[in-house]
Amino acid sequence: MGGVLSAELIWQAPTSGGPVDTYELYKYTSTLPTPNHLISLPATTFGFTDNAGLDRCDITYYILGAKNAGGETRTLPITAEFSGCGTGEVDAYGNNMASALIFADGIGISEEVITGEWTENNISLVDYNTGLRPVIEENASELPYFDVNTTYVLDGVTYYKQKTISTWQGEWIDGSTSLVEHNVTAKWGDNLISQTLTTESVVRIEMVLTKALDTNMTAYNMVSLYGEKDMEIYGTDGNTTSVDTAFVFTAYASLKIERLDALGGTPVDGGLVDEQALFDGGPDGPGQFAAEINVAGNLVYGYVWDLPTNNIPAGAYRITFTLNNPSNVIIGDVGVPTEGDPSTFPVLDSPIQTHIDITIH
Repeated sequence: MGGVLSAELIWQAPTSGGPVDTYELYKYTSTLPTPNHLISLPATTFGFTDNAGLDRCDITYYILGAKNAGGETRTLPITAEFSGCGTGEVDAYGNNMASALIFADGIGISEEVITGEWTENNISLVDYNTGLRPVIEENASELPYFDVNTTYVLDGVTYYKQKTISTWQGEWIDGSTSLVEHNVTAKWGDNLISQTLTTESVVRIEMVLTKALDTNMTAYNMVSLYGEKDMEIYGTDGNTTSVDTAFVFTAYASLKIERLDALGGTPVDGGLVDEQALFDGGPDGPGQFAAEINVAGNLVYGYVWDLPTNNIPAGAYRITFTLNNPSNVIIGDVGVPTEGDPSTFPVLDSPIQTHIDITIH
């Protein structure tokens, strides 16, 4: 395995400014340069060990704020760097799949053909073609593996953190042998409806596909431990539960973004912004349509749309998710909010397509 990546942060109480109520710790990296709140700590705490979401090939920055009723005073950023990038060690630990998952076409999230079956606790039977953790580069010797150095106690319960050497895997099945297509509910990310998007926004587009199960599957309990946005960390207490809904992955999906003449209108000439099929071959990162396991341990399709970098003008836009032949999935329903402007609600166009219209201000 690549070992535990850890940053030990130690500080002293300020000598001016009045008594401290809490210490507020912020974190960002050279690849995610916007500081996000990591954790609040009591005034009697003078240290924190960060060992989740670190990367040998990235520089991590921390800012500490001393907060009381009069406001918050922050330090200048301090850095944490790790040796060994690209030398064969694990550069960074990803997220573990905690939920139940169906590989509808018998193809994993790394585009490899699945050849085995799920195992809860036999590391020798792990099918690395799923693309799930533990990946082969980790050289894991146990499954699940819960490292005592990656724990966090919340409300008296000990949890093992995502994005660390600890690894576990919710139940998955190869759904390619199903005699009928997997009928799913498609749900767009809530931020596309709930947030006001401007030409300065970096928009995270997400889609999840879920299916009600005839036979329950096994998933791990997951809880949000601390952190916000890109710095949020979930963990598991190591216990499993029986679930009646599974996430669904199909390798034959695509995403299209186009400009409209008006919200709910029609695409304008030359208005195509981007169109990609999964596994089109581009590198991971902004502007690349991909499937991944998020920090909550769920399978999501994602695309980061950087509006200012791409000079996207204000206006109405349509985002379309399509299932392509020979996908073994059909969309039977879309998740729709219980309140809000119906003109912004997702639309089910057909059993293989759904779209959502948004406004960029």
